[in-house]
Amino acid sequence: MEKLYHIKYMVLCKLPYRVRKTFNWFADWTRKQKDMNLYAKVEDIRNLLIYNHPVSQVPPATGKLRLLQDGNTVLLALFARKCRENGLRYWLDYGTLLGAVRHRGFIPWDDDLDASMMRPEYDRLLELLPTLFPREEGFTWKRHAFLQIGYEGTPLNIDVYPYHFYSGPLVDAEQHDSLDRRLSAFKKDVVLVKDRINLTDEEVQRKIRREILEGREPGEEKDRPGIFLSPAITFTKNTHLSYETFFPLGTMDFEGLKFSVPNHARQYLQFFYGDYLSYPDRIQFKHPSVKHMMEHVPFETAVNRFIDVYGKQIETPHS
Repeated sequence: MEKLYHIKYMVLCKLPYRVRKTFNWFADWTRKQKDMNLYAKVEDIRNLLIYNHPVSQVPPATGKLRLLQDGNTVLLALFARKCRENGLRYWLDYGTLLGAVRHRGFIPWDDDLDASMMRPEYDRLLELLPTLFPREEGFTWKRHAFLQIGYEGTPLNIDVYPYHFYSGPLVDAEQHDSLDRRLSAFKKDVVLVKDRINLTDEEVQRKIRREILEGREPGEEKDRPGIFLSPAITFTKNTHLSYETFFPLGTMDFEGLKFSVPNHARQYLQFFYGDYLSYPDRIQFKHPSVKHMMEHVPFETAVNRFIDVYGKQIETPHS
C-alpha cells in the first residue's frame, strides 16, 4: 500500500501546495488512527483527484515497485530473445500490451508481465524450459493452465498464455454470445472442480479442446480462420478473434525496447477492456502475493543482482 500510495502522491504533487499539504496530513492521520473505513473513503477522494489527470500522464512508479518493473523488463527482454533464437512467436498481452499502447511501458501500478503464444510454440517452449530458463541458475517456472516464469527470491514474473487456431468459418455475433455463455458456465464448473482434477493434465486439455468447444475445433495456421484462448484459463474474458487480429505480428515500444504485439493491438484492447484509455474502477496491485512481497520481503538485492547479470544480455532494441 505504501508504494502504491507513493505513486498516487506524485500525481497529487501537481495540485496546489495548501491543498496537497492539508489532504496528505488528513490521509496520514486516518492511517495512524487505523480507521480503515475512513481511510478507504480518503483513498476514494484521492483517486478522484488523480482521475482528473489523463491516465496516460500518470507518472511512472518509483521505489521498490519501479525496481520490480525494471527487473521484469530484463526478464521480458530475455524471454523475447530466447523465443526469437528458437523461432517461437510471442506477443505482449493483457496489462502489458495495454501498458505498451497507453504508457509505452508499464502501467504505473502494474506488478507483472503478460505474454501469449500459439499452442504449438507454447508446447515447444515447455519442452525447452529446462534449457532456456534453467532452475540451477535461479529461474523458476510453474505450469498451470498457463505458464509462469520467475526468478527465485523475487516477485519477478511473466505469465505466458496458450492460444489455439480453430477451423471452420467465423460465427456471427449471436453465435459468439451463445458460445460465451457456454464457456462461462464451463469455467464456473472448472472452479468448482479445480481441487479435484489437474487442469494442466494433457488428457484433460485434449478433452476440453475436443468436446467443450463446439464449433471451435482446433485447426492449423494454414486454415487461418480464427484464434481462441485456452478454455482452462478461468479468469479472463473468452476470446474468439480473427486470425488477422493477431497476425502478422507488429512491434511496439515497451520501456525503451521493442517487443512483438498483435497486428491490431488497439482493436484487441477494445475487445477486452472497452475504453482502455480510461482509468480502471480502482487502482491497486493485481497480485496479493506481489503486494505481500513488496511490503514484507527485502527482495531488492536479488532483483538488482538479476538485472546486473542478465541486463548485459539485452541487445540493441528490437523484437
